[in-house]
Amino acid sequence: MRIATLTLAALCAAFTAVQAQSFQRLDAAHQVQAPVPTTNMTGEEIIPYQPLTSQNVGDIDHLQLREMVIQRQVIGYTQYDLQSNYAVDDRVVSSSGGVSAGWIQSLETSPFSDRGTGYNHKNPDVEADWGEIPYDRIEDVRIGWPSLGHLANGSEFALSHASTGGLTFTTRDAIGSGAWVTSTLPALQDEETGSDIWHLWPRASVGGPDGNSIHAICITAPVGNGGVLYNGQDGALVYMRSTDGGANWDMQTFAELDTSSFPAGMVADSYAIHSDGATVAFACFNGFYDTFVMISEDNGETWTYETVIDFPVDNYIVDSGALLDTAIADAVDANGNAMFLNSDRAGDVLVDDGGGVHVFFGAMYYADSDTTDGTTSYYPYTNGLEYWRNDMGPDTSVTIAYAYDIDESGTLDFEDDIAGYFVSISSQPSAGQVVESNTIVVAYSALMENFSTGVQNYRHCYVVHSTDLGETWNSETACDVTPDLDFDLIESVFPCIPQRIQGGQLNLTYQSDFEPGLHVRGDEDPIDINDIIALAINVEDLDDCAEVEIEDYVNVGEIDEVGFGLFPNPADAVVEIVLDDLLLGAEVRIRDMGGRLVRQTRIQGKLARLDVSDLTPGIYTVEVSGSGARSIERLSIR
Repeated sequence: MRIATLTLAALCAAFTAVQAQSFQRLDAAHQVQAPVPTTNMTGEEIIPYQPLTSQNVGDIDHLQLREMVIQRQVIGYTQYDLQSNYAVDDRVVSSSGGVSAGWIQSLETSPFSDRGTGYNHKNPDVEADWGEIPYDRIEDVRIGWPSLGHLANGSEFALSHASTGGLTFTTRDAIGSGAWVTSTLPALQDEETGSDIWHLWPRASVGGPDGNSIHAICITAPVGNGGVLYNGQDGALVYMRSTDGGANWDMQTFAELDTSSFPAGMVADSYAIHSDGATVAFACFNGFYDTFVMISEDNGETWTYETVIDFPVDNYIVDSGALLDTAIADAVDANGNAMFLNSDRAGDVLVDDGGGVHVFFGAMYYADSDTTDGTTSYYPYTNGLEYWRNDMGPDTSVTIAYAYDIDESGTLDFEDDIAGYFVSISSQPSAGQVVESNTIVVAYSALMENFSTGVQNYRHCYVVHSTDLGETWNSETACDVTPDLDFDLIESVFPCIPQRIQGGQLNLTYQSDFEPGLHVRGDEDPIDINDIIALAINVEDLDDCAEVEIEDYVNVGEIDEVGFGLFPNPADAVVEIVLDDLLLGAEVRIRDMGGRLVRQTRIQGKLARLDVSDLTPGIYTVEVSGSGARSIERLSIR
């Protein structure tokens, strides 16, 4: 087992009111690099995060003071489990029209031909349930990476990418109801061939003086994804805007972001955008380039560039022949390699209702110690969720949250291996502001030292918040909102919250799994059905949180909402299947994670008991179909 020894410190360089832990490595032998991923990656090792400026103030306890009630409901399923390569998209939208949630959904196996936007809606009554679990995408074509938006004209949309050409725009006239209509937006043109340049991995936000402007960013398809260089960049950032609710679009690139400053272009999903009124901001989170934010105060007409982290070597080109100098490094690892602090490419940006711009990202150390091998390195156990505001200067971010020393042992105790999300151990932030309040809420995912498979540690979703627009944060009392109440050992990742939080209730979605890591990327675990779960939390309960009480919407009394239920789950020897009326007389099929059929039977009544004592412990899928209806649940056998 690797052990990261820590000390606790307070960051005082930018905001003396913001306290934070810093994790310092005492055992330098663990400071070993891992290659920055292109498609897959192995060989992770541990490295701590040391802030740029800090002073030691002794131990800070992670206190838990009282009970918080969370309402929880499964709102969707997917077997395509890569919700983002890095930054979590804005897929929960809250407005007077209710709450809409989206995710990348596929209920088939590779090549996931049914992939599209899974969508669910919760009406404006904050006590109401979400809708029925969807089994079909909202588009009529295969897409990925949707962003959702509610417009002031009462309509809603999803902006996503297809395999080629321009972005896919799917819209309907009323929030929460009606038929979806899919169209393709204009694309950039290749100047030599005249053919469309593919647009991939979009992000979108709604703003404008009338609330009907859509602002979006994406990148041109890299060569590795079947694209071509655009203006010399292998992934050029493109900004798109519609001021009439999506009827017409214009697009542009930026001189500040061309090859003179970013020779290689941008990385997929390493950016975020938000707008409020006339203010628009998008942030790009980099490793060997500056992390920066572009801000417009006139609804996207003109822009200014602001540096968040100033990478010390401008226009750095991997394997350019020159080693990065240890004299300008943020740290040096045990092998003498220069380490540079930047973002882990997973971040978010928020425009508050006064026009202030707030940026959040996971911290990460990088190195390029061999200028002949075609690769760079990162340190996957870097810890620290960073915060920056646009009245701060470059390199002045503060640490507002972490992966915590749960048992207060003085060490962070992790397994030898780490699930391959390629972000820091406290990352994937999603930020929102409570309407008519100075409260900013940030959800993030953190590695848990106290829950593991014996090989890898699980991640949980935390919430940290500020009641004074970022001046101070409850860093030491951040809330674990996805605790293992029944010791089921659940992986909770890709948290997403609305950028505007309505009615004092935080709606948060995340992807849940029994196994750390992904099937589509990284670990390439066996395929599984992943739950998309929605939580409802009163913001006032975030002031101090401790033991969490979960109120599940899904139970026997409400089984008609989900098709059927499995009790208990996990099961040891016997499992009860409870059916709704649509599935009476249904066929039941149980498959293992390899897709092999291990049990098949027919149920005539509303309840049946199945002996599963002969099944090998593990994860199975239970499919129930009958009378034209079909439902799938996941079953754990202990």
